Amino acid sequence: MKYLIKIFTLITSFIKSIKINYPVAKNTWFGSGGKTSIFFEAQSIISLKFFLSLLPINIPIFTIGMGSNILIRDGGIRGVTIKLKGNFNKIIIDKSNKILKVGSGVKNIDLAKFCEVNNIGGFEFLIGIPGSVGGSVKMNAGCFKQSISDLITKITVIDRLGKIHTINKEKINFSYRKTEIPNQHIIIDSTFNIKKKSRTLIKNKMKSISLKRKTVQPTNTRTAGSTFKNTEGFKAWELIEKINFRGKTLGGAKISKLHPNFIINYNNAKSLDIEVLGEEIVEEVLKKTGIHLEWEIKRVGNFEKF
Repeated sequence: MKYLIKIFTLITSFIKSIKINYPVAKNTWFGSGGKTSIFFEAQSIISLKFFLSLLPINIPIFTIGMGSNILIRDGGIRGVTIKLKGNFNKIIIDKSNKILKVGSGVKNIDLAKFCEVNNIGGFEFLIGIPGSVGGSVKMNAGCFKQSISDLITKITVIDRLGKIHTINKEKINFSYRKTEIPNQHIIIDSTFNIKKKSRTLIKNKMKSISLKRKTVQPTNTRTAGSTFKNTEGFKAWELIEKINFRGKTLGGAKISKLHPNFIINYNNAKSLDIEVLGEEIVEEVLKKTGIHLEWEIKRVGNFEKF
């Protein structure tokens, strides 16, 4: 009887983790956009594999982390959106004390704090990057002249058929804010080498990064971080500065006065407001400088039908 109760409890939990026509926008920092056809919160590898086995292969999937670097369009996502929770939020130091294994659902800020407590250096910059480890690896996130690719050794992914693969760093093909990890592969966890460092030094560096971020970037606002990637010769904000767009608004969207590479949802903006404002920046910068800015924020989903 106890076995049956356990089975039915697991089934009930699995069913509750699936939501239809879910307002996924509330899982993003912008807080704008439409619904996703199906939303699934995976609590474990077993539940994720089982869920993927139920999906027809032609149904697209999208994995969302903390929603800090994406813009979901107003027409929503036609397909399945997956969020990793539960067992994907674990951080493990192996017995040799040389390897760190981090679940994709772990917040960057939590990993930075964990490393501080355990005297592990090199991860301090993550205190300045909102989002989850899985999302950061997928886009090779970074700041203050560091990227997550500087630290990683390998990742574990699950493919569309539910098969698990290990990919070593050299086969990920990291580049500036980009990897070649297929979109239909879900990053389960990432492995890093451990380098010991004084906790005092770690703490001081994290304080310095946090202070700098609060000084030059808009915080406690609805923004998805840096809108555009830096170019080879210029930082994105320097190019935007040349077109005098600080404080410019469109609908409920606004370019930050503090840092022009940040677009803010300041007044119930539609995703279209944000995207059109961003495209205006691209167009004007190109006219003024001849340089084409590339979006760093990932835009997903469909435009709203009128």
